[in-house]
Amino acid sequence: MVNDFLKKYQEELISDKIQLKEDMDLLETKINEKIKFLSLLEESNESYFKEFTPRDINAKNNEKAAEVRAILSDLNAQMDEKNQQMKFYDGRLVEITALLNNTAVINRPTYDDKNKHIVNDNNINILSNIKDSLNDIKDYIMLDPYRAKLEIDKIISSL
Repeated sequence: MVNDFLKKYQEELISDKIQLKEDMDLLETKINEKIKFLSLLEESNESYFKEFTPRDINAKNNEKAAEVRAILSDLNAQMDEKNQQMKFYDGRLVEITALLNNTAVINRPTYDDKNKHIVNDNNINILSNIKDSLNDIKDYIMLDPYRAKLEIDKIISSL
């Protein structure tokens, strides 16, 4: 019962982590776009005759560059917050995986001569579960490689 709860909680955390990773990728793309735009604005402000003119050249570009810098600082703050959330999810997943592994060790059947047949059946069931999981992962690889990696890590940790 506790294992089921932990597994459901682990699945929720994994799906939240996948969504957070997608949000971080989108945010990273926005940051890169803003950085390139800012560099273009700053490049257009560089004029060879800037020292010789009595007024400000490209005042609109300077204002737009200031706006882009403000947006960049906000986006970087959001990225830092999302990195903190990712660390939280990573920590929780490690804790839950450890708990599941510890409870799985306690709940494993003992290996006696009497129970040899039962253990072999369990091994066959485990292998078939791993085979089914790998078939599911095969479907994830093209559509969502990050989730496929998480699923493989989950299989490895369960072994």
